[in-house]
Amino acid sequence: MAVLTACGSSDDGLDAFRGDGDKPPVTLTPDMVRTALPSRASAPQGFEGDDIEVAVGDEAVEACDGSTESNCGGLLSMGSTDFDTDDSGQGDSSKYDGEVVFGILAFQSPDDARATYKAMVSEERRKAEKDGKVKPVEINAGAEETDAFEDADGETMVTMRIGSVVAVVNGQGTFVVKPNYNDFAKLQIDRLKMTAQGMNPDA
Repeated sequence: MAVLTACGSSDDGLDAFRGDGDKPPVTLTPDMVRTALPSRASAPQGFEGDDIEVAVGDEAVEACDGSTESNCGGLLSMGSTDFDTDDSGQGDSSKYDGEVVFGILAFQSPDDARATYKAMVSEERRKAEKDGKVKPVEINAGAEETDAFEDADGETMVTMRIGSVVAVVNGQGTFVVKPNYNDFAKLQIDRLKMTAQGMNPDA
């Protein structure tokens, strides 16, 4: 597992997530989760963005519990969207069904997020290693904690934590061009940092 940790005030965009003195670490509202998730406009060439879905309260906890095998303590809201392979002009579209899914889980505190992050990483690796060898994937997107691998079926799972937020980038299927998962992970983390600072990533 590659873990990236930074301390103190800096220009790495994490200050809002760390908090300082009078200001506690930022907690994302459902609207902020929606803003931080990659929009249709942010889909790179070769991909098409989709609708963004956000759940709160018991609905979010139930969805989190079912997909992470953790108790998701302190979860406030979660959201997801995906980029699908844009196979226009590629002939037989049935050859290409690639999908990159983005997910954000917003918690009350960094400790809550850290607990679910650890549970998610452990569960995803357990399932993947049960079916065969996993291959590490190098990700350097600016998160505080990162775990990434490709399983025996070619599915890629990237799990990151930044403050009170857990972000997931999951790729599967057949792509016209294989995704650059570091770019997608950085896209998500950069949007989270901008949203935490009160900026609209699409402006």
